[in-house]
Amino acid sequence: MKNFVRILSLALVAVMLAVTLVSCGAPAKTAADAEAALKENGYTPINDDRIVPGVLALSGIASCTNKVTGVKFVEDEDGNKKTEYVAIYYFADKDSATKAMEKIGDEEKKDKDEKAEDWVSATQSGAMIYYGTKAAIKAAK
Repeated sequence: MKNFVRILSLALVAVMLAVTLVSCGAPAKTAADAEAALKENGYTPINDDRIVPGVLALSGIASCTNKVTGVKFVEDEDGNKKTEYVAIYYFADKDSATKAMEKIGDEEKKDKDEKAEDWVSATQSGAMIYYGTKAAIKAAK
């Protein structure tokens, strides 16, 4: 009986860990899906697939096919105002995203809200790099 309880406890811990890891995923795989998700969650999205890739190429970030940003201003019950923000860079392939990671980190430093306690630093997921507040990243799924 003791072995059964131990095995059951271990299985429950494994299931809870898996659920936790799944809930912290990346934004949508396509820029159009991310933009739609942000709109649906009350964010003001900007999806630029024409000008931004050219501007980013000039700053050393090559093969970026699209950049989606989302902003939402929220106020808590105490009247404190907070900005939820996400920036998602889509690349032609994973290697291009890996090469751009350092430059995206520099871009993040410009956008980072020092007051945001729930800020997620630049993270790569396949051919995409994203950063921002946890709530905004979750809204972009």
